[in-house]
Amino acid sequence: MILGAGLSGLVAALRLHQAGHEVTVLEARDRVGGRALTVPLGKGGIDLGPAWIWPAYQPNIEALLREMGLDTLPQDETGDFVVETAHDLRRGAFPKRYTDAARIRGGVQALAQRLADALPATSIHLNEEVCAIDLRGRPRVTTPSQTWGADVVVCAVPGPIAASWDITPKWSAPLQQDMTRWPTWMAAHAKVIVQYDRPFWREAGLSGGAVSHVGPLVEIADQSDPETSVFGLFGFVGIPFDARRDQSKLVHQALAQLERMFGPEAANPIRTELMDWAAERLTATDMDRIPPNGHPAYGAPTLSDPVNGRLFFAGAEVSKTHGGLIEGAVETGERAAMQAAKALVS
Repeated sequence: MILGAGLSGLVAALRLHQAGHEVTVLEARDRVGGRALTVPLGKGGIDLGPAWIWPAYQPNIEALLREMGLDTLPQDETGDFVVETAHDLRRGAFPKRYTDAARIRGGVQALAQRLADALPATSIHLNEEVCAIDLRGRPRVTTPSQTWGADVVVCAVPGPIAASWDITPKWSAPLQQDMTRWPTWMAAHAKVIVQYDRPFWREAGLSGGAVSHVGPLVEIADQSDPETSVFGLFGFVGIPFDARRDQSKLVHQALAQLERMFGPEAANPIRTELMDWAAERLTATDMDRIPPNGHPAYGAPTLSDPVNGRLFFAGAEVSKTHGGLIEGAVETGERAAMQAAKALVS
């Protein structure tokens, strides 16, 4: 049984299915993907969740994309970069910020959907939020609809969420501490995406990349894909969670900022979307709403070990080498599937 239909859980489910095991996936949301969420735009899309991968350094995601028949496109930074301070606005040829970065054509959620489609149709159960797990003997997982029996369990849910479940026997003290040691990566963030009918910033010699000390967007990047006729920008919101609850006001301020930085055409998008991950209770707890200083040292040793020989952890924050990243999600999904497969034949 797999808990969570994000990338990590779906990878684990697919590998176990390919090894000949019957798989059940329980997902609390009404969709697959977890933090992978893409706004579909024709044949393309723009990600509201994680977007970047680094294929040159991330072999697991590169191999998985080939297996699933998905293409990537490099992060285009052609043109001038814009810097906004409280005193002025400057543009110039700055060093690339996203060297070797790429995006998945169609968005990261397209990968999640390909993984889900590769499983038997009855494998994934949506709207099944875990309430309790009993690891005495054969594992049992309780959701509002029923109690599910399992031979092994892969927990592919963020640690702070899983730490709140009713577990029998209780998580060990070191494990409980490691599950809540760090906020879930990017869970404190909000992201604005803006679609346009054409990339007017490129026509003006701009890359679409920018940073601002004024806000509300602190980091902006191009999210266009000319091959699918998708043209857009995204920006990370730099305002604390409690100060950004008025979403319509935030979107208005973001568009005014884009107009300042990229010109009057930026004020007239085709579509605007805002995703505040800190407001998503299936992603973020109260502890997640304050972003960490820097990139946490994810991959606590206790999360690499099984619990009672029958429960195994997966997820981006479980990875020691790519903690919080898409590569980490795929890597730990693969590992948890191997651990679970060994337990099933032992």
